[in-house]
Amino acid sequence: MASTSRTKNSSLNLVTTFGQQLLNMALRFLVRTVFVYTLGKSYLGINGLFSDILSMLCLAEFGFDTAINYKLYKPLVERDERAIRMYMSFFKKIYRMVSGVILGLGLLLIPALPVLIKDYDRLGELGINAVLIYIIYLLQSVSSYLFFAYRSAIVKADQKSYILNVVSGLVDIVLSFVQIAILLIWHNYIVYIMALIGFNIIRNLISARIATAKYPNYFAGEADTLSRQEIKEIFKDCSALFVFKVDNVIVKATDNLVLSSFRGLAMVGEYSTYLLIYTSLKGILNRMHDAVKASMGNLFAVEDIEHKYFFFETTNFITMILYGTAGGGIAIMSNELIGCWLGADYVIPQPLPLLIGIELLFVGIKINLNQIRNICGVFQQMWYRPLIGIVINLVVSVVGVFVWGINGVVLGTIMSLIFANFTVDPTVIHKYCFEGYQSVSRYYRRNFGYMAVLAVACAIAMWLCSHVFVGHGWFSVIVHSLICGILIPVAFFLVYRRTEECRYLIKKVQLMRSRWR
Repeated sequence: MASTSRTKNSSLNLVTTFGQQLLNMALRFLVRTVFVYTLGKSYLGINGLFSDILSMLCLAEFGFDTAINYKLYKPLVERDERAIRMYMSFFKKIYRMVSGVILGLGLLLIPALPVLIKDYDRLGELGINAVLIYIIYLLQSVSSYLFFAYRSAIVKADQKSYILNVVSGLVDIVLSFVQIAILLIWHNYIVYIMALIGFNIIRNLISARIATAKYPNYFAGEADTLSRQEIKEIFKDCSALFVFKVDNVIVKATDNLVLSSFRGLAMVGEYSTYLLIYTSLKGILNRMHDAVKASMGNLFAVEDIEHKYFFFETTNFITMILYGTAGGGIAIMSNELIGCWLGADYVIPQPLPLLIGIELLFVGIKINLNQIRNICGVFQQMWYRPLIGIVINLVVSVVGVFVWGINGVVLGTIMSLIFANFTVDPTVIHKYCFEGYQSVSRYYRRNFGYMAVLAVACAIAMWLCSHVFVGHGWFSVIVHSLICGILIPVAFFLVYRRTEECRYLIKKVQLMRSRWR
């Protein structure tokens, strides 16, 4: 029964997540198109820069989200109302504290804006009030932790993310059309970003209302207080998680900061278009990981180690196919797409698309490893790894921006992913999550094999895209996207069709199809 329930919930989460993210991606491209033609590169650059600055401020969340979710898996399986109410009450207090810390730190950063923006003195000439825009972005970030935002955690931990996906999809539709109307009617960037705050509040309130209605017993009345030892354990996990969150943010957020400081907002604006494609694809794939996270937490709470390891290998196989296909698509297709969409002025030649594609693949590997680590509660055993990644990323990015421009910045991210994450995490996970059940060399052998198949498939796809239906505008973009999107997964299927992981996936797909008929 538990396995059936996990499959059903995972299926619902996957379908709604994919649909919501696909919708979100289409809406973001639509809004970005109107944005570019109404406001231009400078606003595009400041939009990307401030988003990254505030993503760094969200480090004040300190990892409580992940730690609390981990703590909720077992009580939810056992339906321990007392424990769940204690954790949710604690989470509520933490989110209020986090919102205050982010607001305080954000206000302290205002004097540093002239240093972070190379073209700061020119912004006034363009009619851009950088301080006002930054404050609005800050309030938007703070609002994401208020208005009962913490209550949605119980829905996610109970494998019901599909409910929140529907809510987010509907809110995104209305928000996008409101933003487009603002851009077309007023051409006003201030009002455009203020809409984000209003819809953030609406999203939180609706999600909280659903959580309260679905789990009334978990929020009714006064909850007991966690013991001092339980709070101490959570803070110990969070102190380790904080380093991981710093790594996750800095590895990507510093790209725009380095570019803005040394190359200017125009370059940030051009790069942000590639970043939109990257983040859109990553967003879809990440949410697919999130869709099965609660079910994996349930599985890891009750199954034996053999079953757990097989599930890990299966998710790794899926990760290589999905992120490999997306990364290959960016490497092969992004310049053609951007040239057709926005024009040649926004195209940055190779090797940037190739580097971004490689980065996306290793980000996918990192996300899969992080998910296993979080589910198993392995937070403190490899706290040092993120520090290695941060140092590598900053050093290579700052040096690289002078030597190789924007390509050097992206190379810094790739180097940090390879030499910090890909070399450390698998060893620690095999030791602590799977207790040495299998050798880590098995993991590396399989992944290097997957990468070889991916490289050959991408080379064939690139040759076809440069020789088939070339120069036919959007028709060429569609055909070449289909070539990449079909050829790469088919190559994996042909090579690995006899493996247990592939047979398991085929069986699950058939089961999902039968359920949806």
